[in-house]
Amino acid sequence: MISEWVRRCLEVRRPGEETLADVLAPGLALRPDAPAIHFEDRVITPRELDAAANRVAAGLVALGVQPGDRVAIHVDNRPEFVEVYQGVMRAAATLVPTNVMYTAEELEHIVGDSGARVVFVRADLAGKLEEILPRLPGVIQLITIAHGDMPGDYDAWKAASPAERPARTPRRDDLAFIQYTSGTTGKPKGAMISHGNVLAVIDGTVDLPGAVPVGEDDVLLLVLPLFHAYALNLAMNRAFLSAVPFVLVARFDADRVMTLMARHRVTVFYGAPPMYFAFVNTPGLDHHDLSSLRMAFSGAAPLPVVILERFQARTGVRISEGYGLSETAPSLCANAAAPENRPGTVGVPIPGVTLRIVDDEDRDVTPGEVGEIVARGPNIFRGYWNRPEETAEALRGGWFHTGDLGRVDERGYVTIVDRKKDMILVSGYNVYPIEVENVLLRHPGVLDVAVIGVKDEYQGESVKAVVVPRPGATPDPAALSTYCREHLAAFKVPRYYELTEALPKSPTGKVLKRELRGRA
Repeated sequence: MISEWVRRCLEVRRPGEETLADVLAPGLALRPDAPAIHFEDRVITPRELDAAANRVAAGLVALGVQPGDRVAIHVDNRPEFVEVYQGVMRAAATLVPTNVMYTAEELEHIVGDSGARVVFVRADLAGKLEEILPRLPGVIQLITIAHGDMPGDYDAWKAASPAERPARTPRRDDLAFIQYTSGTTGKPKGAMISHGNVLAVIDGTVDLPGAVPVGEDDVLLLVLPLFHAYALNLAMNRAFLSAVPFVLVARFDADRVMTLMARHRVTVFYGAPPMYFAFVNTPGLDHHDLSSLRMAFSGAAPLPVVILERFQARTGVRISEGYGLSETAPSLCANAAAPENRPGTVGVPIPGVTLRIVDDEDRDVTPGEVGEIVARGPNIFRGYWNRPEETAEALRGGWFHTGDLGRVDERGYVTIVDRKKDMILVSGYNVYPIEVENVLLRHPGVLDVAVIGVKDEYQGESVKAVVVPRPGATPDPAALSTYCREHLAAFKVPRYYELTEALPKSPTGKVLKRELRGRA
């Protein structure tokens, strides 16, 4: 059901025609001088953000950036990221967001591979770029953004740029982003995402049967990293196109985030599993007033059901889990797209998306069987930048092959089983790590866990659990195995256990199992 407020926003918009250069239109028309972004002690209005974006766009044009040219950004969650994003869209260029945790070597690959012409970087991270610039002749300008005590030249550069928006209009099929994947199987690949890909998700999910209608008084909190598709493509653009303000947070800290939720009366939260994990496991968080919260979403990685249950018991809000990839801009499924939320699933395909579960020969499997998830729809990416062979493989037969394993039940709900490459083969039997992880997470001595396969001379592979104990606990491997046998078939029970202080994770909470396998 669409709220009256969203209906007013739609009257301002041009669904089906607009591009990402137009996402500020509802805010400019309906509340130009109200808050659009809260960041620390700053408040930025749509009018102020619009003016800054125009100057960024004009400055890029003055530097010689042409339509379709790539502009990279190496900045964390701060208003300047949003200004640059909108400026790049208005210059009809293509944004290349980069993970602020990347090393100089990783940045060299992405900036060089994308052919970025201009790079925006946080001042204290500029050393990484300066180190590699001699090997990147295509970069014509490095622009630094002040951070803490370190000055930058961004503000002066922006102030010297014309205030008028350039006379450029991107098309819906133009590339808006090149979003580099995590590179779990080698060098990161750049997924080519068009304006239309992103807006197909936004427009297709504006009126979902299981969603709580967005209203004029809603406030969103955004602590997901803006360089990630989940935050940049979905959460932030949805806030802009619904003309609702958001609280922008640079780094996740459970206590600080909950403090900000109470202070700003946040109603909508987009999170990733590690954030919900922290909410339910950090001592002392019960004193925060979260009574304003109405909607909570989770993506980027599978959410253990036990964490969902504990969060709901803590807040009264049920998390709506979804699923997608950078290549799908970024959504494929959502519980909000179904009449009811079914914990343990990622819901049903969003409007416009067709999804199948196939075997290794791309043949449909029967309902309930596990296979690879393949999809098609208006949100599917255009391919991998400069990688025609990998593009052809990923999009073979007209379907995007996700590399994820899942199953669909009789009602159409999708359950993610695991990454295809993470499946463990024990004596010919398939073991899906997430199933074992969900069991171990219910053990009172286990705080966090990741399950991987290790080579085994007799079985092919054996199951290994890397366990983070709860404070003060030292789980005994024999006791853990006994516990697992109560809930799992014998071949799924871990043969090996490793206790560790923390699991290696990406900024969006995906456990870096390749690192764990490397250690093993």
